[in-house]
Amino acid sequence: MVKTVKVAQYVKVTIDESKFDETFMKEFQENFYNFTSIDDHIEHLAQLYARGLYDNGDFIEGYGNTKDMGIKFNIECQENEII
Repeated sequence: MVKTVKVAQYVKVTIDESKFDETFMKEFQENFYNFTSIDDHIEHLAQLYARGLYDNGDFIEGYGNTKDMGIKFNIECQENEII
C-alpha cells in the first residue's frame, strides 16, 4: 500500500531583531542567500525547524547559536491528512 500524506505545521519563530542589523544582513547575503528582509529569515528558519534540521539551542550555519541570536521555535499546531 502507498498513500500520500499532507503534513502542515504552524511554526512560531521568535528572533532578536537587533541581531539582524545591516552588517548581519549584508554578510548573510554575501555568503548564503539574498534575503532582503527579516521575514525572509523567519520563513527560512521556520522551514528548517519544520523539516527537523535544527532545534532550540542548536548552531545554525549563517546564524550561529540560536540562543545567541534570540531564535526560538515552537510548533503551534500540526495537521495531517491522507490525500
